[in-house]
Amino acid sequence: MAKPTQKPTQKVVELVEKMKAAFGLLDHGNDDQTEYRYVIYARKSTKKEDKQIRSIDDQILECKALADHLGLRWLKVIEEQKSAKISDKRPLFRAMLDDLKAGKYEGIITWAPDRLARNMKEGGEVIDLLDHFDIKDIKFANHFSFQNDSSGKMLLGFTFILAKQFSDNHSLAITRTIKNKTLEGKWAGSKGKHGYYKDKRDFLRPDDENFELVREVFSRRLKGEQLKPIASFLVDRGFPVTTKHTKHQELKVNENFVSELLRDPIYAGINIFGRQVVLLADKYDFEPAYDTNDIEKLFKLKDIKKSFKLTEAIKSRGVIKADLMRGMVICGHCGHKMATGLTTKKNKNNEVTSYFNFRCSAKGCEMAGKSIRAKEIIKAAVDFLKTNPLSTKKGYQKYLEGMKQTLEINRKEAGKEIASLSMRLIGEEKDIFEIKELLKKENDETLRKEYRKDLKAGLEKIKEFEEKIKDLKDGKPDAKDAISSFEDFHELFQNIANSIQKIDKMSDLDFVMRKLFTNFVIKNQKVAEITQNSPFRELCMDTDSVMVTPPGIEPGFAP
Repeated sequence: MAKPTQKPTQKVVELVEKMKAAFGLLDHGNDDQTEYRYVIYARKSTKKEDKQIRSIDDQILECKALADHLGLRWLKVIEEQKSAKISDKRPLFRAMLDDLKAGKYEGIITWAPDRLARNMKEGGEVIDLLDHFDIKDIKFANHFSFQNDSSGKMLLGFTFILAKQFSDNHSLAITRTIKNKTLEGKWAGSKGKHGYYKDKRDFLRPDDENFELVREVFSRRLKGEQLKPIASFLVDRGFPVTTKHTKHQELKVNENFVSELLRDPIYAGINIFGRQVVLLADKYDFEPAYDTNDIEKLFKLKDIKKSFKLTEAIKSRGVIKADLMRGMVICGHCGHKMATGLTTKKNKNNEVTSYFNFRCSAKGCEMAGKSIRAKEIIKAAVDFLKTNPLSTKKGYQKYLEGMKQTLEINRKEAGKEIASLSMRLIGEEKDIFEIKELLKKENDETLRKEYRKDLKAGLEKIKEFEEKIKDLKDGKPDAKDAISSFEDFHELFQNIANSIQKIDKMSDLDFVMRKLFTNFVIKNQKVAEITQNSPFRELCMDTDSVMVTPPGIEPGFAP
């Protein structure tokens, strides 16, 4: 008989370790971070961000400097030009997470938390990878201090939430500005349209010869000329030509370019933003490139689509699948996870309606075959959040204590970095003095040339060190600015229950429920217990104990 390859006690030890890892209970405090393999991640969503954040090159430079300072080993630099506002839109970020799961890297070095995530889904994924220790460490070059423990993950989660709040508010402000400008007849784009320029009041005005060339395009097309010869005409004329308001730029003028130009309603004096349709002639003395009476004729011609080009196409939501809170609903009679399913029924009008439900399928359980609708669990969750608000004074106090601790660590780190840079600055200034003295004494022109190169390089380093020291001093975390007031904190969390009721996409609802709750226990087809996830649990409780509904009390349901 073959000997067992593994002792039972060893199996138990491994099982316990896996369970600890699943619940984030492993002690990794003694790991040597210098042995980790890091990936550097830099992101800049738009060119306009140059005015607000550091460029990608600057981010990478400071991430590398941080790695050198701490003696960390990095294997790869990832540069992404996509926004982090909407989830699943960054392929390089997604590939990086997959590599971390596969064990290719143990840590991430990045400029700031908002470079990683500005939406709840991806922020939650980063926290999950930290929970399961797929990510062992994250370093931030802007001196945000992170420790891979429960408090550190809670504060990082808050940072992701606040980044999303800023992103949403910023987006709303931009949308509101564009909408208001559009209603006033102004052009909200950063540049004028082809053939027009923006005046000081943001109105579109004819751009001399370029406007005449655009008018000729519409004239030729209305006469039946094909797109290719029209494109050749523009190329031969060097479109766009240099005018008082426009410099010549290299454009790919082809059939697609002409087709897009002909489809744009702005040339008929119609500005469209969302559902806002504005006739520019009603707002100011706009000069169209062709008569609006010719719109119908233009769109009937071959190769031109018969509708205006809208901002974004409406996409189908797809087929509903039974994947809501899978594995989170527990049968309180037998302890097994309840299965998910969709039940379809026809009403009096023969219309098919789908009902999402959870059913116990354990053999021998007294509740086997009996189910509870998902909407009842959602109602219980909403009622629970309303009676156990996240935005309590106690919860805010926990947040306040954690943020103050983090800010103090950040201040100390910034002070150390300033001291280190100051010493390097003194050393560089000493070298510059010595080089200048050598230049005074040296007559050999070849050596003088080399000394001048060294002098130039040294002066650039001094400038770099001075700028970094200034940035660190200017950017030292201030508790008044970094810590949200209770009013802001309260506003952020008080409407979570109402927000859940408004979610109409199953995948979004599933994501939010998984972030807020661990599980729901069902007894006699009613919700008997609700367990919250960290850090939301800590916001409501004085201890780290699991929060449940009081025994014997059923959550109230709306009629």
